[in-house]
Amino acid sequence: MIARGDSRISRRRRLILAFLLLAAIAPGTLLRTSLPETQVDILSVTPVDGPPGAVEVSGFRRVGLWELDSPNIDFGGYSALLVPGERGLLRSFSDRGTMVTFGIPGTESEGEVDFAQVTDRAELGRFIPDIESATSNPDSGDYWLGFEGRHAVISYSADGTRLALREPTEWVGWPENSGAEAMARLADGRFLVLPEGRRQGLLHPGDPTHGEPALQFAFTLPGDYAATDLAPLPDGRVLVLLRRVTWAYPPFSAALGVADPAGLKQGDTLVVEQVLDLDALLPRENYEGLAVEETADGSLTVWIIADDNLASFQRTLLARLTWTAPAPAAQAKARED
Repeated sequence: MIARGDSRISRRRRLILAFLLLAAIAPGTLLRTSLPETQVDILSVTPVDGPPGAVEVSGFRRVGLWELDSPNIDFGGYSALLVPGERGLLRSFSDRGTMVTFGIPGTESEGEVDFAQVTDRAELGRFIPDIESATSNPDSGDYWLGFEGRHAVISYSADGTRLALREPTEWVGWPENSGAEAMARLADGRFLVLPEGRRQGLLHPGDPTHGEPALQFAFTLPGDYAATDLAPLPDGRVLVLLRRVTWAYPPFSAALGVADPAGLKQGDTLVVEQVLDLDALLPRENYEGLAVEETADGSLTVWIIADDNLASFQRTLLARLTWTAPAPAAQAKARED
């Protein structure tokens, strides 16, 4: 039972959290950083410290943490992350329709950087290019971008040539200020999409620009987290980047979850299970981009990037974690024990 006074406090707390969320994730709304006015290909990559304590939690180990910054006017607001075909590079896309490709710290590609606008958007060129999700085919290098607002997906070849554009019928009913927040191309060619602010996901049987009907499913997330990105795992599961608003500075908490879309059918429920409290390994920030690489020894490299929302009190952080993921059967046994 909740007393009336407690109810007022609860409402007040929700209002304050809503204000913090508005300030933190509405680009340029409040506390905006002064934008630079240059187009130079300069990116500073500065090592930063993680939270005090362990560097390894739940099988995840923090092996790198950097703050990214640049005088380029197109820098910031990164909501999606890919590992392109070239080894030693990362590519991130922003909610302002830009992308940056840069060398991974500590590799031969370190220091390489290329800022670019995603301009080849056909009829979407008339609208604000808010890129929220990205996924790729590692064999061909083709990649797909999910756009908020217009609820569209565009596919590009490895060299950036636009291949196809579509506004999937199943995406049309989403609110204007939301969209395909998390999207992943699975190894079998299916596309898994978790929209923002909803608990009904989509599984496209193939390339979503081709028009085949998608099946719909419910999904559950741990606690009051929201999904901000997805990345396929070698065993067919997906790693899910999770975020929630909390009493912190910046006002975010993050986690990683795992789900298994194998055998997912119309009307099923996809359960996302938390496997890591990211706050134990990374500073609190608005983490929105996720990418996974498999290494020669079978472990995984997990890349995570933060969206600074062009806000003066936020940072563009890039994290590198390693993870030896337990097999699904071992994970299920651990839950039973």
